[in-house]
Amino acid sequence: MLGLGRALGETMAVTMVIGNHPEITKSLFAPGYTLASVIANEFSEATGDLYYSALIEIGLALFLVTIVVNAIARLMVWAVTRGAPSRAS
Repeated sequence: MLGLGRALGETMAVTMVIGNHPEITKSLFAPGYTLASVIANEFSEATGDLYYSALIEIGLALFLVTIVVNAIARLMVWAVTRGAPSRAS
């Protein structure tokens, strides 16, 4: 429950900081939406099966991006620490 509360809190904080604006613009500094904020803002307004499916697919895309980033981080840590001797206390 604490993890879910933290994730929702961070999602809402990021949503408010980046502008909460559902348009794609050419500028990196223009207001926008993140994948998590789209899900959080629009899930309660979803009316049809297609709408729910689209939001769940956005969640799946976010999950896959998270898995890829974590895998790359593990590979980087493995590459850095494979030659280091283990420390025994």
